[in-house]
Amino acid sequence: MLEPVVRSAPRIPQRLLDAIPRLDDGGRPIADVIRKVGEEADRLGITRPSYERIRQLVHQSRSIHLGPSDVRIALETTALLRSRDSAARAMAKPRDRRR
Repeated sequence: MLEPVVRSAPRIPQRLLDAIPRLDDGGRPIADVIRKVGEEADRLGITRPSYERIRQLVHQSRSIHLGPSDVRIALETTALLRSRDSAARAMAKPRDRRR
């Protein structure tokens, strides 16, 4: 008896990639975002990406939308791209409010 073939998307269309930051407010559980991305794929008539791949993409999207890390601020200060006062002010803020 043959096992059923599970469909999975080898490549994720740009339309679905663009939907991830739109569907994720950064505060909801990743599982909710994964469900919403799957619903969006169904709506667009696209094969749903795997749970794991969407989870990876949500993490990437969230890291892009965060402000710079302490390490990046320190590197910018060392490279004279940022003053020490600017660095101190930035590091005093929560990461999501940094610029």
